[in-house]
Amino acid sequence: MEPEIAPRLVGRTKKSGLRHVWLNRPVMLAIPSALLFALASMDARAASSNVSQTAAPLARSYNIPSLPLGQALATYGKQTGVQVTYDPALLTGKTSAAVSGSMAPQDALQKLLSSSNLSYRYAGSNTIVIQKASANITLGPVRVGGTVTHQDPTGPGVGYVATTTMSGTKTDTPITEIPNSIYVVTKQLMQDQQPQSVVEALRYTPGVYSESEGSYGNGGYVSGIMQRGFSTTQFVDGLMTNTASSGEPAFLERIEAINGPASVMYGQVNPGGMLAMDLKKPTDTPLHQISVGFGSWHRYETTVDISDKVTKSGNIRYRISAIGVTSNTQIDNVNYHRVGVIPSVTWDIDKKTSLTLLGMYMYTPGDGTAYANQEPLLGTLISNNDYPQIPRKNFLGTSNWNKTGGTQAMFEYQFQHKFNKYINFSQIFIWEHSKYEQDTAYKGASISSTEGRLGAWSTNSQRNTVALDSRVWGNIKTGMLNHTWVIGSDFRQYNNNISSLFDYTNTTDRVINYHDPNPAYNPCFNLKSSNCKDYLINNYNGYFQEGVYFQDQIKWDRLSILLGGREDWVNYNSHKKHILNIIVKRRSSL
Repeated sequence: MEPEIAPRLVGRTKKSGLRHVWLNRPVMLAIPSALLFALASMDARAASSNVSQTAAPLARSYNIPSLPLGQALATYGKQTGVQVTYDPALLTGKTSAAVSGSMAPQDALQKLLSSSNLSYRYAGSNTIVIQKASANITLGPVRVGGTVTHQDPTGPGVGYVATTTMSGTKTDTPITEIPNSIYVVTKQLMQDQQPQSVVEALRYTPGVYSESEGSYGNGGYVSGIMQRGFSTTQFVDGLMTNTASSGEPAFLERIEAINGPASVMYGQVNPGGMLAMDLKKPTDTPLHQISVGFGSWHRYETTVDISDKVTKSGNIRYRISAIGVTSNTQIDNVNYHRVGVIPSVTWDIDKKTSLTLLGMYMYTPGDGTAYANQEPLLGTLISNNDYPQIPRKNFLGTSNWNKTGGTQAMFEYQFQHKFNKYINFSQIFIWEHSKYEQDTAYKGASISSTEGRLGAWSTNSQRNTVALDSRVWGNIKTGMLNHTWVIGSDFRQYNNNISSLFDYTNTTDRVINYHDPNPAYNPCFNLKSSNCKDYLINNYNGYFQEGVYFQDQIKWDRLSILLGGREDWVNYNSHKKHILNIIVKRRSSL
């Protein structure tokens, strides 16, 4: 329908069929429909402002009898000088209420419309649009209810927030009830920040200094992560690890920084605290994610994360996470390459028993670290005309003797059984093995402000870890006190064998110019050759720890008390072997 204008003098044109209002003007105004509808769509708040402007005139006397609504509006428009528009269909069959007496213009208009279920609004300083009145419906009271979903204490968290933890007490406990300061890097936070290592993921964690070694460490067993001033200890799924299985963020659900002593539950750990990491495991709901990314320094990366049920009932579920990445870095000849996969299977044997098996293999032929780039003070932090700035891309090593990387493998199982509502049993076992190779140069003595000598070495290490944690736990109530108790035993055995071979052949010829690095180097690593001057150091470290522990979390109203104790038996041994061109020297200690 086209809008109609309540006239002072009503007429009809043959072309438009519109009715018009003549506001004391001798010329007919033909107002297009589009303009009227545009006026009708103006912001209601602007209309409110106009109402205050048009409502400013003082009260005046009205004498409009009850008429068909269209005629009554025409009379109103004639008496007030206001242009009134409407859709004629809205007025069909409607009669106005009588208006008599002195009142404000808007009060008179409201009274005219009072029996019609219509309302009005201002569409300009001198234009009123008649429209349907908004339905006023009075609703009865609405009751809103729901339950708060309990978070998995080893899961990815919700957004940036995790409310529960297993790491602090080895039981499912709200973080707010644990005396240690615990900060969780959730999966969502890692996805948004895109850290390339655990070191980068911990950059903004209170109490943690993750990059104390700069570009030398990238997580895992070569970490350099400090926690409250101490070298930290890393745990995976509740067990100490000394390999790089925990160094790949693509394999982790979450990272927790537990600041402060935690030796009651974990044995010998540093007083600064510990890092607890949870690997990805099968999910209850299907998960299918594949990502492809690229970035600076020719970085290309693909990740896969798939979890689903094997059986129709879902009592057997699987998950496979994998990563493939290749990248250069800001330093020439320092590259990062990695492929890895972590498959896992969970079998809910019955409603009270479950078993999870997990494996991991990771191959890193180039770990992206720059041990050779031990840059001098002059030309970096201090630079001027005498000591020009050393370009950041310069590789201060030997390009033909530059290899850092290795392989890591791991197996884990988790078993849980619920005897009744008071007693539960759980057990976690981890076996890890890693190899690491590093053939690089290192900074020797400086010759001048622009030149220095290089040393060269070849190091190989093998690390093995076996760890087991078994515990019984449950919940009981004694009077007004609620107890969450746990009694357990754990052990870990760790072996580390590092072989480092240094090349001291022709060291005076290995000179590098910091601004134009291209040193000539011919590796000579042969202990049986008289042409090589080599020095070999073999280091072996063995560590065994077994302990028993107990803990009681007592809660009364809003008060929480944590009691615990532990006893450990530790055996540590090490020995070194030095070889310099067949001459053998031994030193051992126990």
